[in-house]
Amino acid sequence: MIYLSNFHSCETSVVINNRLILKKKSLGQHFLIDKNIARKIVRIAAVNQDDVVWEIGPGSGVLTKILLEKCRKLYAFEIDKEWFQYLESHYVNPKLNLINSDILQVDFNKYFDNEKVKIVANLPYQITSPVLFKILEYRNLFSSITVMIQDEVADRICAPSGNKEYGKLSIKLQLYFRIKKEFIVPPHVFRPQPKVRSAVVQLFPKQDVPEILNHKQLWDLIDEVFNHRRKMLRVSLKPFLAKNEYEQLLDTSAMDFTRRPEALSVQEFLELSNTIETIKKGA
Repeated sequence: MIYLSNFHSCETSVVINNRLILKKKSLGQHFLIDKNIARKIVRIAAVNQDDVVWEIGPGSGVLTKILLEKCRKLYAFEIDKEWFQYLESHYVNPKLNLINSDILQVDFNKYFDNEKVKIVANLPYQITSPVLFKILEYRNLFSSITVMIQDEVADRICAPSGNKEYGKLSIKLQLYFRIKKEFIVPPHVFRPQPKVRSAVVQLFPKQDVPEILNHKQLWDLIDEVFNHRRKMLRVSLKPFLAKNEYEQLLDTSAMDFTRRPEALSVQEFLELSNTIETIKKGA
């Protein structure tokens, strides 16, 4: 069913599975139509009959159908009421748990039943970063995350230090996950076609994250220096510390503070934050 009240919030219409769908601009919808790509994603995610899987934004269900063939239980989170009703009527399966909710507002613990979850999803472009940060927050719930995202975001996530793409998202995710970019996905496998390429990436929670003395401080430190990424650390760190703490840091640390933030490795950011925390506790 098409709801005419939604028409003015839509960017365009598209026919999928012989059904006219009004694409909602506010949701950034691009629907995967290539079943071979969907199969490849599920194969890379190594989904099997023992797995509980979460899918975010199933849309027309191209990925959903293949996941249901492979997994033991599937939770599919769909914010769009029309697509939710479509999935409800077309995918009647005891394995499937459909949730008509905004994934960013969902309490992940509510759907976690003490079994590690695999996330397999084609993420809407405009919520990619918020979703990844939420997954990061609940990382202990997941065994792996296999997602299709915008290619330039994939490059940012995987970027090493010294690379122009390296930044907040790179460091925060690389600290807690092993990340691998699997393959590029061209625009023509979507309806409507996006203007950019996509990529499938995999994230595996690390089991050996080094000790972090103050998580919030590490996050604040990364945010602060990358808000002034063209400045040297000795300049961008000043407002982050009291004067005596700043002077102690310069006197006691072996780090070269003439460097800019993109030159620091993930490990160096961790060590810098721990050093600052030690100084603050001793002040």
